[in-house]
Amino acid sequence: MRFKSLLARRPSPAVAISTVALFLSLAGVGWAATQLPPNSVGTAQIQNQAVTYRKIRPSSVGIVRANTSQLQVRVNGTCAAGSAIGAIDRAGHVTCNQTLPQQYGTTDNTASEVGATAVTVTSVALPTGSSYLAFANPTATVTPASGVTTSQHVTVTCKLTVGSNTETRSVTIDTTGVAGQSSIASIPLQEAGQSGTGSVSCTSSVAPLSGVQTQPAAPSVSVTSAIDAFQVQ
Repeated sequence: MRFKSLLARRPSPAVAISTVALFLSLAGVGWAATQLPPNSVGTAQIQNQAVTYRKIRPSSVGIVRANTSQLQVRVNGTCAAGSAIGAIDRAGHVTCNQTLPQQYGTTDNTASEVGATAVTVTSVALPTGSSYLAFANPTATVTPASGVTTSQHVTVTCKLTVGSNTETRSVTIDTTGVAGQSSIASIPLQEAGQSGTGSVSCTSSVAPLSGVQTQPAAPSVSVTSAIDAFQVQ
């Protein structure tokens, strides 16, 4: 009888209020988890490393939001012909520097038995559309013929051609009069010209000995040279 009387008793106002408050609080937690008010989430609410790249909308982060002291902005700009990129600033703008001139040339080539008829020692093609400054330093080697012990005067003439321009210089070489012993001399050449062909060609001649009816055999003459041509315009 006492148990039935306890069940029949109505809950007190305090119990009723507590029960209602409990249900309201539970319902509020569920609502807050799915319905966040505007501007309610800030830095403090986001955990470190919580935002991954998959959560960032493509193309949504640009230079306005980027820290250009840490990120390089896309390069913006090109350099004209004859120049190249020397530096890129944080905004992606380029600074152009003049490039080194194009160089065309050959390694050392040797022409043997250089005589009265011009012989091409070396040559190089110079592309059209530019001007060039070319250098050459032909080295002539004169060796007396076998059995000739008389000193002979040999003139070696070399011509540097650049396009349609030429420079010609000569050197006189005296043999030693010792059989098999060679004498050497160089002929520095420099010429500027337009595109076409750059080449070095040479000839040689022997001065006759005075008072000698039968001239000794001419010495052997060989010339070694390379060409260095630089684009100047």
